[in-house]
Amino acid sequence: MTKFPLILLPGLLSDAGLWSYQCSHLSDIVDIIIPDLNHASTPDEMVSAAMIDAPPHFALAGHSMGGWVALEIIKRYPKRILALGLFNTSALPDSNEKHDFRQSMILEAEKNNFAFIINTLLNVFVYNKSVIDQVKKMLERNILAFINQEKAMMMRGNLINILDTITCPTLIIHSENDAIFNMQDSQLLKQKIKHATLSTIKNCGHMSPMESPDIVTQMMKVWLESIISY
Repeated sequence: MTKFPLILLPGLLSDAGLWSYQCSHLSDIVDIIIPDLNHASTPDEMVSAAMIDAPPHFALAGHSMGGWVALEIIKRYPKRILALGLFNTSALPDSNEKHDFRQSMILEAEKNNFAFIINTLLNVFVYNKSVIDQVKKMLERNILAFINQEKAMMMRGNLINILDTITCPTLIIHSENDAIFNMQDSQLLKQKIKHATLSTIKNCGHMSPMESPDIVTQMMKVWLESIISY
């Protein structure tokens, strides 16, 4: 029997490793596709990379940067998305402070100060230190995508105005100890999206699929099973 398709979008400097646990524990109910976003440097290129192997209709979930890409996709292809997952992300553009931080980090990347970039990201990405080595290896293997991805993120616009057009079942995940996005970001998503559920994970940082893999997977399973049964 053909399984329900699910596209999972990684965040900054992430890849299929971010979703390793979810792939292992959801593969019995969904056919998972994880696009490569490492070569895109504009929002349009991000969307194109995410959609290159997309079936006509599918569930879609994105983490952090991937969540923003997911919103861009549903903005452009609303009838193709049957369910939406937004994990540790925001529909808002960068604040001036975040914009300046990205620019400063791009300068470091242009000077090949990759170790500094990775250590800086680890400090804000990871709360559960038991996964820090795993996250570090993932960032290291994708570090050459950093400038491309940061440039794309700096170009993104405000997506608040599309939230009330989203009608598919939507799972929003917020981590209590996320140092990148705060609860207000997730609450805004919940308030604006009609059929949204907001779940918060305690003792977890920005990298929720890796820091709290079982909890995230169980939340996703409930979300997916309701769609599949429907």
